[in-house]
Amino acid sequence: MRVADLLDRVLGVLLSSARGPSAADLFRRADRLRREGRHDEAVALVEDGLQRSPRSAAGHLLAGYLHLASRRIDRARDAFQSVLALDQDHPRALLGLARIAIESGDADAARPYLERALRYHADFPEARALEEMIASWTPRQIEPSRTAAAEHGLRLPPGARDPILARLDGGIVFSECDATREAAVAQHLVQIARIAGATLSRAGLGSLRRGAIEAARESTYLQADVGLVLAVTLPSGTAVGDGMAEVGRLWAERAQPVPGADG
Repeated sequence: MRVADLLDRVLGVLLSSARGPSAADLFRRADRLRREGRHDEAVALVEDGLQRSPRSAAGHLLAGYLHLASRRIDRARDAFQSVLALDQDHPRALLGLARIAIESGDADAARPYLERALRYHADFPEARALEEMIASWTPRQIEPSRTAAAEHGLRLPPGARDPILARLDGGIVFSECDATREAAVAQHLVQIARIAGATLSRAGLGSLRRGAIEAARESTYLQADVGLVLAVTLPSGTAVGDGMAEVGRLWAERAQPVPGADG
C-alpha cells in the first residue's frame, strides 16, 4: 500500500470519528434499545439520526413504531406518512397506519392500507392476518354488562394496576381501572388480543392463550380463552414467570365462560 493511500485511509477514519456515529449506527443502537423496552432513549437516538439523514425511510419507520409503542399516536402516524412520502408502498409503514386505524376501531380506514400492502407483498403474513381479522368483524353495539370490581374482592400484588376482564366483543366483565379510562383500556386490550390471535392463527400457531407486553417501566400480562381476555399491569422488574403466575391466578379466580361470547 502506498504511503499516500495509507494517509488517506487514516484521515478518513479520523474524520469519521470526529463526526460521531453515522445515522445508520444510531438507528441500529435505537433498535436495540427498542427491543429492551427503552423507548424514550431509542426515540432520542432516532431523532438524532434523522437530523443527519432526514430522508431515511428506515429511520422514520423506526420512529413510527417507537411512538406507536409509547401510544404517541399522532407522532406515529406522521412518521409512517413520512415513510410513504419516500416509498409510497412501503409495507410496514402501511401496516403501521392500518394498526392505528384498527386500534381506534375504524376498520374501514384500515382496509385500504392493508390492500396496498398486500397488492405488492402478497405473502406479508401480518397484513394478511389483520385483513382476515377485520373481515370477520360484525358491527355490534353492546351495552357492557359488568360487575363492580369491589364485589369480586380482588387480591393484587404491590404495584399492580388496571386489572380488567373483557369479552372479545368489547363488553367489560369487571375492571379496577379508573372509570375515565376503563373503556379505552378495554378497547385497547381487545384490539391487542384480536390482532395477536389473528397473527398466531395465520402462522399456524393456534389461538392466543397467554402473553406479556414489556415496557421500560411496567409490563402487562394477559390471558385469553372462551371469548374473554384478562390483563393486569405489573411493575418493571417483575419476573416473567411471576407475572404469568399472577394473571393465571386472577384468571382461575375470576374468569368464567360468558354464554354466547364469540371467540
